[in-house]
Amino acid sequence: MSQDNDADRLETSELARKVLMSLFTIFRHLRPSGIKGFAFHGEPPAPRHIMALLHLAANGPMSVSELAANLGVTLTTASLSVTQMAGSGLVGREEDPSDHRRTIVSIAPQVEPIVRELMTTKVQALEKGLAVLGPDRTEQFLRDLELLLSAIESQSQSEAD
Repeated sequence: MSQDNDADRLETSELARKVLMSLFTIFRHLRPSGIKGFAFHGEPPAPRHIMALLHLAANGPMSVSELAANLGVTLTTASLSVTQMAGSGLVGREEDPSDHRRTIVSIAPQVEPIVRELMTTKVQALEKGLAVLGPDRTEQFLRDLELLLSAIESQSQSEAD
């Protein structure tokens, strides 16, 4: 019986490795690359800055703490990124009128069309890939991803406790 359990664990580990490598490959194709036409201290914005801009494009203006939660980073890391992006004119910061301790971050108006175009490009690439699955399988795939994410988050939370 122990050999069966070991074989099952090896098969599960191999499947997990294949899923991980497939996800890495998908993200490599979908990850945001540089935004043309923008200099960020003489260089294009880093992927972490582009990810923050994409979150802002998808969700609208938000507080630095909300941005940190969306990106899965610490408040300090998000705050540093916001400061860097504000310094290059990629985002604007305003004091939250309802809570003066909070800073609301939004995409700078001159950058917004380019970020929206980048978001559209990435969504279109994903739409083409998902078209192969069709609507029913895509919906099931999304439910499966959400279930997988929930299980991973639960595991991470229990390890942190």
